[in-house]
Amino acid sequence: MPKTKILISEDEVIIAEDIAACLSDLGYETCAIDTGEDTIAMIRETRPDLVLLDINLKGNADGVEIGSQIKSEFDIPFIYLTAYADKSTIDRAKKTEPDGFLVKPFDEKSLRSTIEIALYKHGHGPKSNGNGKQHEPAPKEPEGASQDYIFVKVKHRIIKVMYSDILWVEAYDNYSFIVTADQKYLVSSTLKDMESKLPSHNFVRVHRSYIANLDKVEALEENAVSFSKGEVPIGKSYKKTLMSRFNIL
Repeated sequence: MPKTKILISEDEVIIAEDIAACLSDLGYETCAIDTGEDTIAMIRETRPDLVLLDINLKGNADGVEIGSQIKSEFDIPFIYLTAYADKSTIDRAKKTEPDGFLVKPFDEKSLRSTIEIALYKHGHGPKSNGNGKQHEPAPKEPEGASQDYIFVKVKHRIIKVMYSDILWVEAYDNYSFIVTADQKYLVSSTLKDMESKLPSHNFVRVHRSYIANLDKVEALEENAVSFSKGEVPIGKSYKKTLMSRFNIL
């Protein structure tokens, strides 16, 4: 039985690739990734079963306009993706009668359930992953099972990242980047979420957009924290707390 084909219309390429990796893990096929300019043409060409559509696309037509075109021209479900949108945009979006909304960042469970409901509403049951079985999410590390590492999903792999290897974490819209000496991982968690997950004895918020691993700090500048790979700014409201964590002679 063929896999469900999904087209992603998202102008942030790194986010689109992360979504595509999630879809693959859930047993779906990403038939195309588009930045919004050619979404309608891509739908005609690839004939997807469903479209994931960023509501805030930049360009000649935003996501709502494209959603309206999908509604009028194609008999396929579409789901809006949004990190934020003003009330007028949301009101416009509702009039296009989408098959769901997903607020970024979202997890695999939310993505899967929203897609399956949208397909069901259009008379399509969930398709198999190509092996005759429904795809099950990858097993997760039990909470509290380790205090030394976290798992990060990178495309088709789930990679162990040791806390001791992390230099800093930085905000990226409603996502975050985990930065190590040789890698930069995008994760679908806000900086606030990351702050609650990382051990507080050595991970400290130093700026509204950055969390630093104190064990990896090589120098403190007037307005920045220096690491082997670079530096991150220190926010004025965080400086006093940060300085109190170091034994300064």
